[in-house]
Amino acid sequence: MVLLEGQLKYFREQGYKTYLLAPDSLRVREYCEKEGCTHLKIRVRREISIFHDFIILQKIIFIFLRIKPDIINLGTPKVSLLGMIAGKLLGVPKRIYTCRGFRFEPESGFKRKILIMMEKITVKCASEVICISDSLRAFGVSNGIFTPAKATVINKGSSNGINLKRFSPLSITEESIFKLKKELGIEEKFIFGFVGRIYDRKGINELCEAFSRLSQSLPDIVLLLVGRFEEDQIADKSIIEFIKSHELIKHVGSQTNVPLYMSLMDVFVMPAWGEGFGNVMVEAAAMGIPVISTNATGTKDTVCHGFNGFLIEPKSVDKLTETMKLLYANRDLRENMGHNGVEWAKNFDNIIIWHGLEELYNVNR
Repeated sequence: MVLLEGQLKYFREQGYKTYLLAPDSLRVREYCEKEGCTHLKIRVRREISIFHDFIILQKIIFIFLRIKPDIINLGTPKVSLLGMIAGKLLGVPKRIYTCRGFRFEPESGFKRKILIMMEKITVKCASEVICISDSLRAFGVSNGIFTPAKATVINKGSSNGINLKRFSPLSITEESIFKLKKELGIEEKFIFGFVGRIYDRKGINELCEAFSRLSQSLPDIVLLLVGRFEEDQIADKSIIEFIKSHELIKHVGSQTNVPLYMSLMDVFVMPAWGEGFGNVMVEAAAMGIPVISTNATGTKDTVCHGFNGFLIEPKSVDKLTETMKLLYANRDLRENMGHNGVEWAKNFDNIIIWHGLEELYNVNR
């Protein structure tokens, strides 16, 4: 629900009646209560299942017949496919597909063809497409998923923007930073940090290899990993044991107070192979931390290269090691990029994205 935090509350306050189409869970129920929206319960399997998907399509049609929406905005692959088909069949005036990434990108063969076909059907049934980054839009156009005229990006990207009050150096006290560093046993250490689900496509193998190289000559560094392992998306499981056993790697799992853990970091590193957008890089920038990421789809839109961080080639351990060492060695560069990051993050304020959505909703409303 982080990807929609505050959005439905904002639109409810603007006079919209808001609904969330999502599975039933405690997290979803709490979100709906907090945002003041109505929960429409639906559970969709991630993988293709023709019989199950047909049943879910019927359920979505019945839901839409009951609530009679003027606008639908859907943003996960399977729900978007079924929801856009239902919306098209029922003549819902505004059918917006928020494209957060393409599942077909890492696939090959028959599965890739099926996933591309699903994307094209979704886009065909949508009245408009919002891409959450410029490079994602360019990728979709180059692969024939949609035309340039049908897809748009709000301001500089992101699906919901960043809560700049929450992600701010001013939101964290020096006392809480000192207390957490002591608790983790990393006082007086130089901290490279990572926040996100831990699996291959996030560049975790490259990050661990680069850190391992640096730690041999830089004994005062540590790597702080915030997030859970996605074991089904890790090809070589030995990386899990490496992380757990390395004395200079601190894996703290998922955390609710992400800004506090980010405030410990001297440099934020996310060498992902590609994203839809990559909110966490902007969150780190908003916290005043220089960022290292990659010039891949979706990630290249989150860092202003040379201004608040660096973009390197994906999967390049040598370049990652070199860039991490550069920022370690140059305090003035870190401070300048950290300061610049706070300014860069202002491009992604929540309210900018919500205003952009509102303009789109109100056209021909």
